[in-house]
Amino acid sequence: MKEVLLIRHAKSSWEYPHLPDLERPLNQRGLRDAPFMASFLRSQAIIPSNIISSPAARAWTTAEYFASEFDIAEDRIWKETELYFGSEEDWLDCIHNLDEEVSLPAFFSHNPLLTFFANRFTDDWIDNVPTCGIVCIKSTAEEWSEFYFDNAAVDKLFFPKRVRKYYEGN
Repeated sequence: MKEVLLIRHAKSSWEYPHLPDLERPLNQRGLRDAPFMASFLRSQAIIPSNIISSPAARAWTTAEYFASEFDIAEDRIWKETELYFGSEEDWLDCIHNLDEEVSLPAFFSHNPLLTFFANRFTDDWIDNVPTCGIVCIKSTAEEWSEFYFDNAAVDKLFFPKRVRKYYEGN
């Protein structure tokens, strides 16, 4: 069985309108949510083995928080341009090209494509994966090259507001 994590970057800042989109940093909420959600994922015993991130600063910074939380070695962290510019098929190709030693990759990317891609694995429509939202997808595939829309499904969804609400008892 193969599993992947789709993680939308944490909330980004619009404070610097002169910056190119690729360089936009996280805002204060993003800087709070990224370590919180990484810690939450650990509490659920969901431990990514590899980090694959969009090259955009906001995605990469979010990914760095997760890499730190899980003490993921630098050689298991890389940027993938297709997670910023690509299509759903490009994302599937990224999965198909993973080494078999990768056990649980975490892909850090952007909306709207992340939500579109997640919806290919469920009959229950996901309106929007919010910033720093996590989508866990499980597949019956034995190899990454066999991972497809028809043999994988959304298993869990974790969204920062829902997780905080649960922990705060509201």
